[in-house]
Amino acid sequence: MNMIHQLIQTHLTKYPHMELIDGIKLLYQNELGPGHMVSDEPACLQRLYEEWEEIPHSSSPLAAEPIGNGLTRIYLDTLKRKELPVLNAMFCQTANEIHGDREKFIQNLNCLLPYFPGQEDFLEEYKKQEAPSVSHSASYHLAYRPSYRVVLQSHADFLQLIRTLDSSLRENASLVLAIDGNCASGKTTLSRLLAMYFDCNVIPMDDFFLPPGLRTPERLAQPGGNVHYERFAEEVMKPLQNGSNVSYRRFRCDIMNYGDTITLSPKPLTIIEGSYCMRPELRGLYQYSVFLSCSYDCQVARIRARNGEEMLKNFVSRWIPMENAYFHAFQVKKSCSQVIPTD
Repeated sequence: MNMIHQLIQTHLTKYPHMELIDGIKLLYQNELGPGHMVSDEPACLQRLYEEWEEIPHSSSPLAAEPIGNGLTRIYLDTLKRKELPVLNAMFCQTANEIHGDREKFIQNLNCLLPYFPGQEDFLEEYKKQEAPSVSHSASYHLAYRPSYRVVLQSHADFLQLIRTLDSSLRENASLVLAIDGNCASGKTTLSRLLAMYFDCNVIPMDDFFLPPGLRTPERLAQPGGNVHYERFAEEVMKPLQNGSNVSYRRFRCDIMNYGDTITLSPKPLTIIEGSYCMRPELRGLYQYSVFLSCSYDCQVARIRARNGEEMLKNFVSRWIPMENAYFHAFQVKKSCSQVIPTD
């Protein structure tokens, strides 16, 4: 069955008071996401707070409703107030990154006609208006009181991860989390979102790349050998296990030398973020671990957008194969507590 028809049928079954305009909104979000750029993130957060204050709240589990194309509606009634800044950041990121194909959206609109017969003129007039974003119908509002934000499906998984960690921290004084995964899969993004919610320290594995003097052919032939895991174990792992301050020298790839010294006092949550943090020698440090996965095509597209065409060649020829060798040799994905796809 065509995915668009399946999406429409699923929502009609769940929301029988849907009208054509609600179907248009559904397909708009499916293809174009939130459908607009966000230039004023604080203003978006203020509107989110105001909307949240006006609705009844539920203690139900997080309500995330997939709408296809890797997007989902997160319903506000199941969110805590403390989670709203994180959701807002997710919404703004989605709005600024997901633009879709407007022509494809307009073509998909024809799939609505079998479910809303006799409204061909309305749909044609809507197309002539250049297919703008629309609001839900009055009947839909009255029946379902929709209050949500459209974000990437992976963001729903991130919110659920926040709840898992929050629950664990209520039972334990401290927790160390590892975030490993494919390059360009969103590891840094996830760590920043977690840092919005938790009082935490974030330690990037990029700070422990192997210095030039240790990059022998034998060392680089080892899976994951291009990270200075011995130094990480001494300067980070040992003090974290002892509950003492962490102090380490940050290796800077831009100057290929050590930079400033980072000193961190203990916090309830410590996040170790980056490829190679799940080497077997380091796994005893973590109470929870996450692997972020994305397809090769997604990797290439993101790296091209982030680093440019020339750097992409280096990633494709060198860094991605080295990461994949490490993932395979140490069965990293299977060893993590949770796997989150971010395509």
